[in-house]
Amino acid sequence: MIEIESTFSKTTDAATRQRLRPALGIATATARHIKKRLLRRRYATRAQAFDSTPTAGPKRRRRYYISLPYARAAGLGDKTSFASSADMHRKAGAAGGPGQVSGELLRSMRTRNYGRDAVIIEFGRSSLGASSKRSAITKRKSGEFEVSLSDNGKLRARQVRELSKNSDGNVKRRKKPRKVLNWKKATAVYAETGIGLLQPTPRENTAQLAAIADRYLATVVTTFGGVVVQVTSDRGDPTLFRDIQRRLDK
Repeated sequence: MIEIESTFSKTTDAATRQRLRPALGIATATARHIKKRLLRRRYATRAQAFDSTPTAGPKRRRRYYISLPYARAAGLGDKTSFASSADMHRKAGAAGGPGQVSGELLRSMRTRNYGRDAVIIEFGRSSLGASSKRSAITKRKSGEFEVSLSDNGKLRARQVRELSKNSDGNVKRRKKPRKVLNWKKATAVYAETGIGLLQPTPRENTAQLAAIADRYLATVVTTFGGVVVQVTSDRGDPTLFRDIQRRLDK
């Protein structure tokens, strides 16, 4: 079962919730449909190939590196060095399509209100990224300050920080690796592959418009004693069309 988190912000009043509920239903149905499609590796546009050149390391033996936590999350064990980005995604196997290396990105897909007048589909929360590592712990260095000049000409003093070390002289690190905002990961996917993960296909757009037109035209016509007619024979994606209609009927 494909689930999509669907929420209103805590400050949204009852009247706004009621007004935006149909739009949230349409967005949730669309998000669910897009998510199912992405899991089948079907995208709204053709994906560019992942980069096949190494990007870091010595000149003669350049490689593509990812962090250990990310490698483990992607099912790659302790392997963190690859011939290229394309090589890493290939070895990630079935989960290696654009945006699907660890699966966390797609699991974060959600719908919510955007203020009082709109609804959006987005990637929420954060998850491990390819460079996610445990960051070093720092502490203030007693009595030392860095003095700089702010944009408005005022002096600004900031206390100098230094790496915190244990009794053996090793740098202390946080227990958990840093995470990356999932919307930034989606942006990185677009930059590398040209794939907008949340982009609907033309048939999905058609289904949205057809479902809305069909449902509300029926309401208007019957209100004035007319006969319901089908506006168009092209309903786009039939699964999405039916799902949107079900949600509009609730």
